[in-house]
Amino acid sequence: MGRQNVQVAQPVTDMNNPLAEDELEVTVFGPGYGESIALHVGDGAWVLVDSCINPDGEPRALQYLAGLGVNPAQAVRLVVATHWHDDHIRGMARLVTACSNAVFCCASALREKEFLTLSGTSGPNRIPGASSGVRELYNIFSRLHRTPEKLKFVFADNLIFRQGSCEIWALSPNSSAFLNFLKQVGSILPGRGETRRRIPSLTPNQVSVVLWVKIGDFALLLGSDMERPGWADILSSTTRPTGKASVLKVPHHGSANADEPGVWQDMLASHPWAVLAPWRLGGRKLPRQDDVRRVLSYTPNAYATSQGTTLTGAPAEKNRTVSRTIRETAIKRRSVSMSTDAVRLRRPSGSQAPWRVELFGSACALQHFAT
Repeated sequence: MGRQNVQVAQPVTDMNNPLAEDELEVTVFGPGYGESIALHVGDGAWVLVDSCINPDGEPRALQYLAGLGVNPAQAVRLVVATHWHDDHIRGMARLVTACSNAVFCCASALREKEFLTLSGTSGPNRIPGASSGVRELYNIFSRLHRTPEKLKFVFADNLIFRQGSCEIWALSPNSSAFLNFLKQVGSILPGRGETRRRIPSLTPNQVSVVLWVKIGDFALLLGSDMERPGWADILSSTTRPTGKASVLKVPHHGSANADEPGVWQDMLASHPWAVLAPWRLGGRKLPRQDDVRRVLSYTPNAYATSQGTTLTGAPAEKNRTVSRTIRETAIKRRSVSMSTDAVRLRRPSGSQAPWRVELFGSACALQHFAT
């Protein structure tokens, strides 16, 4: 696609201005803990990727669609959970319920008995220490078991959605990552007579689902939380879609362990539009200052969904699943105002015009990000 000029984004206060049916949209929500993405792929069809919630417990994407006058039961065709971590999946069960005509997708590994046992809801070794993100997925499976046509388990280089000129492909995980993940899960399940313990984080994130969204003659690369080994698998694949994307959702909050230079060289146009959702929890934070400099070395057209204000923890909410997450992880409740932090990109379908970038809440150009 050639070299892109630096784009100037403007702060916007009204998120509710409607878009035309032939207009395309990528909106990344990221208030500091949690991220999700809303895509308008044309002809009134929407795709939602991951879920995060407002302090009142409402999934951010549902509230956004309501503001636009969009009925999620009719307009949302696909909902994707890229992985089970709480900052990407809180409120997902409510999202799936509201988007009643949508197909729900997640990695094939997450339907295996090892993972369901890890959730604490299946098998003889029920583990109350499993994260609420894992249990949220199990609740979704339970809700959809009577409508299997709305439940899709995906793997690398798998076409998961097609409508008009839009195709969406899962680029990961491949079979090797699938098997390694199940071995890792099996290794931490307690045996007979062993003490049950809190389930540790599984790293690297081997079964994160990376998405390639192709609409007409351009593409988007949604990097989820994929880390470097997974990117190496994607780059070496001979069956993935080809081309170079003009938009990147920066993987894993911009962290160094998710950076693979080959992705920028082989899968992205020069100076793509890059959107990064920061992560803050207590004293831990991403991206770091080195991460910001690294992303800016690849493209000047980089944006953060918030300016890096530190939260003491995930926001409180009314949903019991998320309340359980707060109790399990000893997070302190704190009242915060409703977050509007988001970066929105829009452009007419079929147009060669650049993306129009709009910033909401404390979203900013990445060079202004406060680390």
